[in-house]
Amino acid sequence: MSPKEEDITLSYLKERRPSIRPHLTSDTMVGTSQTTNHTHLTKNIDSKDTNSDSDSDSDHSTYDVSGATTTAPSEVDSATHVQASGTQEFSLPRVDGGLNAYLVLISGFCIEGVVWGIPFSYSVMQQHYQQLPEFKNASITELAIVGTLTTSLAYIGGALVGVLGGRFALKTMMYAGSLIMVAGLVAASFATQVWHLALTQGFVLGLGGSFVYNSFMTFVPMYWFKYRGVATGVIFAGAGIFGLICPIVVEKGLNAIGFRWTLRIMALFVLVLCLGSCIVIRPRYAPDATTPKKLNLSRKDFKFVATKKFMVLASCVLFQGCAYFIPNLFIQPYALYIGVSDQTSTTLVSILNAMTIIGQLSLGYICDRYGYWTAIVVSSAVASISTFFLWGFAGNSLGILIAYIVVFGIFGAGFTTCFPSMIYDVAEADPRQFILINGAFMLLRGIGNVVGTPLGSMFLTSASAISSGWHDITYFVGSTLLASAICGAVRGVMIMRSR
Repeated sequence: MSPKEEDITLSYLKERRPSIRPHLTSDTMVGTSQTTNHTHLTKNIDSKDTNSDSDSDSDHSTYDVSGATTTAPSEVDSATHVQASGTQEFSLPRVDGGLNAYLVLISGFCIEGVVWGIPFSYSVMQQHYQQLPEFKNASITELAIVGTLTTSLAYIGGALVGVLGGRFALKTMMYAGSLIMVAGLVAASFATQVWHLALTQGFVLGLGGSFVYNSFMTFVPMYWFKYRGVATGVIFAGAGIFGLICPIVVEKGLNAIGFRWTLRIMALFVLVLCLGSCIVIRPRYAPDATTPKKLNLSRKDFKFVATKKFMVLASCVLFQGCAYFIPNLFIQPYALYIGVSDQTSTTLVSILNAMTIIGQLSLGYICDRYGYWTAIVVSSAVASISTFFLWGFAGNSLGILIAYIVVFGIFGAGFTTCFPSMIYDVAEADPRQFILINGAFMLLRGIGNVVGTPLGSMFLTSASAISSGWHDITYFVGSTLLASAICGAVRGVMIMRSR
């Protein structure tokens, strides 16, 4: 961690978190001497490490509640200091390693899988719902709204989480979100009309997922600096693993026990995985539980909205959100349209989700190695070209369709690994801004989903011929992804000019 980041962190601890609960580690020292002398504290910072995002010395350094920095344990004996009466010192957990950082990875993997693995398998459920007498009169657009609400609210709710983060603890919102998700799935198992599904499996499930997902994502920049892109890729790979398994398991469950009990069993898995993840992680900056938090936001807290970098990245996120979710929802119907069997079409959805694992890890590496704007350009540009030239010319060819699914799954999904770095850049390393900026980006991506997916349904249902509708979808997806790539390139030019 650089000196600038340490100063910001200490300022955050003093100004916004006046009462700090110390982490009792081997590096912690508690002052007990009764003296009127001031504490004299020193710290040696290696010049080579000051340019690194994660300073190995900072992992083991200790801080007192007044914001002063002490030496590492190995240097304490050589440092001259007298502890003042009542002074309590503590150390922050390690970054880029250590138990807490790895628990964030594991928990994030599970949360990502649950929050996104279930919605990414909705196309299987949508095909099943169309065959049930309860929903036989529903149009494809009405049923598609259910899946759209789930994914879009998981993003849009990030704005609400950003505001409530000033009043409630992050883990409190994660606990609440887990229970809301369970309630949504259980309530959906009693649905008899499409609007019941839209309210429960769409709105309630999406809102709960938003509380869990967006509250958790604030932990990533707390614990991961140098390897943030790779860490994010590992976390987001959870969506790919669960997306690979869920469509197959859900289809078998729907055929064996029906949609009602399938939803109830899914609720049980959500309860175990999400609540378990909430229990094991902890914030790196931990406010005292006895101190009530107040919702104290001012106009100054939202000054980032007027910055050029945020405007460019916001446009990038919005365009990408308009396009990304359409192939996930419409690949299976397209496969059925060209004559593929139900089982094969479900397998295609699993392949699409599985490819996101490769995409998250590879684009995460590019993000760390070459900068997040490079990863944005690569992700959106390749996804756009593949949509124009593979899906657009697939016709009845299953081979070309599979090629598109592989390419789009790898490059389209990799975009999300850039989010923590984008947030860190816009916040200028200020932890106080993390949750607000994250909420703004999630809101924009959710709005893109709300706009893009219904437009895809309209293209398909309003075209004079079904084939024309599919071509209109590919034109829309390819064009909006290209716009996202252009915005990423603009941000790259801004960064290079500032050097």
